Amino acid sequence: METRIPTNTSPQLQARAPDPAPSRLEPALAPAPAARHPWSGLSPHRLKRVLSCIDVRLAEHVQVRELAREVHMSPFHFTRMFKLATGHSPHKYLTLQRMERAKDLLVSSELPIAAIAVAVGYRTQAHFTGVFARHAGATPKVYRVTRRTIGPRETRPMLQTAQPAH
Repeated sequence: METRIPTNTSPQLQARAPDPAPSRLEPALAPAPAARHPWSGLSPHRLKRVLSCIDVRLAEHVQVRELAREVHMSPFHFTRMFKLATGHSPHKYLTLQRMERAKDLLVSSELPIAAIAVAVGYRTQAHFTGVFARHAGATPKVYRVTRRTIGPRETRPMLQTAQPAH
């Protein structure tokens, strides 16, 4: 004996009904398989190679095409993959690394600020001071004095400007 299942042909119910299983001749419209790689952007070995290159050449003029050549990629594709991997463009990442090294040198050394500027890849102290002030919130001199008096590990906010005495 056959059992029949009643079907409702109303348009509203048809829109909600699940799609029938695809035939063997039609490709299934399944979601794309999960990514094969757990990383995003550059592969770990390429990223490590580029970051090492940046670290070694921090004081030099580093161009994106040179970094791309290091991992055998076009500059355009390299830039997109680098940003996916690090969250920053190569130029922004390089600047952030320079600022971190400059902060370390300002606190831990007696080098003049002009020498620190050259050591982290800036030709002039003026350019370095402008970039540093945008990133750190204070000029290199104020940063150095403040960090040495409160200590490098303190979490107190850095003084932005000196208040005039009344």
